[in-house]
Amino acid sequence: MPGSNRLAVLMLAAGVAAACGSERGRDAASADAGVDAATRRAVVEGVAARVQASYVFRDRAAVIARAIRARARRGDYDGVTSARALADSLTAHLQAAGRDRHLRVRYSHDILPAQPWRRSATTGADSLRARGRRANFGFGRPRRLLGDIAYLEIHDFGFEPQWAEETVADVLTRLADAPALIIDLRRNGGGSPRMAAFVTSYFLGPDSIHLSTLYWRGNRVERVYTRPSVPGRRYGPDRPVYVLTSHATFSAAEGFAYGLQALGRAVIVGDTTGGGAHAGGLHRVTDHFGVWVPGARAVNPITKRNWERIGVRPDVAVPEREALGVAHALALRQVLAQEPDAERRRRLERAILEVERR
Repeated sequence: MPGSNRLAVLMLAAGVAAACGSERGRDAASADAGVDAATRRAVVEGVAARVQASYVFRDRAAVIARAIRARARRGDYDGVTSARALADSLTAHLQAAGRDRHLRVRYSHDILPAQPWRRSATTGADSLRARGRRANFGFGRPRRLLGDIAYLEIHDFGFEPQWAEETVADVLTRLADAPALIIDLRRNGGGSPRMAAFVTSYFLGPDSIHLSTLYWRGNRVERVYTRPSVPGRRYGPDRPVYVLTSHATFSAAEGFAYGLQALGRAVIVGDTTGGGAHAGGLHRVTDHFGVWVPGARAVNPITKRNWERIGVRPDVAVPEREALGVAHALALRQVLAQEPDAERRRRLERAILEVERR
């Protein structure tokens, strides 16, 4: 979005807001199981060891591991007899010690693969692709709101882009001719930075744009770019885009919003997001327990920062339940400001009154 248009939108925000005022859970099908003392010891020590070996900040990794081991020595886990409860307790204690919401322990009823973070490239690929197809790869049904404003909810960035290309192209091509677009991330808990970058490509031009750099522990550096070509039709770099956020918007979904905001390409509407900017993966601890360890920090090439702990701060701050109405009215007003046809202007004005009455 050109800077002058973006400024104009933000100047509208206070009045419109007043007018309109009135990293994913566990598989629900996984069964719980009992844990004995030997299992508790193996899981607690395994979690501490994996964090100490792989967490992005070496000094903080040692602090987190010490905190978990100290709790074990005090007997904090001795009375835990449920696998789910053990995972929940360890997750809460990891996050308290590390202040990193990406740190979490997972219990799996099924046996975890030896290298669960590589499942997408090995034995789990077929089942993950099948799950992705059932979930439409995280994309809701595109629709048109009053005034022909396009709306799309993206629930999840948790699939690799090469699996989802056909779905993404189909969905976004259907919205490509809309005068303005609202993308709803209020229930999006994140996923793959590569998937988020692929989707971002549809809202920019054909140049390859550097979105972020991931600095992994061990000095590996990974740069994330948009694609110079995409299947289907781009929405393009000029028409208005609004992104809805909430406190539940997290991880790669935050990266999507943060990147578009830093580029001046979208207006963020809603609540400040959850504050998780670290990338990582699930490390196997035992057959049935794994720990998700953040191993890299993201740095935006424009801001030289990220959203860890602070979240993505919206351009237009409103409670999440009001975000869609506010963004809809803003989009209509921006389209109206650029519409030369008198009859279409009258229809847009009526639409604005209707949205603001709601």
